[in-house]
Amino acid sequence: MPTALDERISRRFWFEHSSGERLYPYKLRDNKTGRVTYRVAVGQAGANKVENQVQLDDVEDVYRYVFGKNYSVRMCSPDGETKGLYAKDGYSIVRTSED
Repeated sequence: MPTALDERISRRFWFEHSSGERLYPYKLRDNKTGRVTYRVAVGQAGANKVENQVQLDDVEDVYRYVFGKNYSVRMCSPDGETKGLYAKDGYSIVRTSED
């Protein structure tokens, strides 16, 4: 039976972490608005703050930001144990589904 996290994870693309885990974009709930969206950010100081992230509803838009504009994206492992903001060329990412 799918969990709430399963329903928020997209399998559209993945990053492989140096630990060997595959990470997938996932939707998070904004505590202020209640909106559930994917989050992307320009890789700079403060990118980890919600106010510096772009919230997107469509995973195809996320794909364009990540692979077209080089944004970072909130990703997690299927079990939800590994979560974070990752860039396709980040130091802990060894390859992506697009390599």
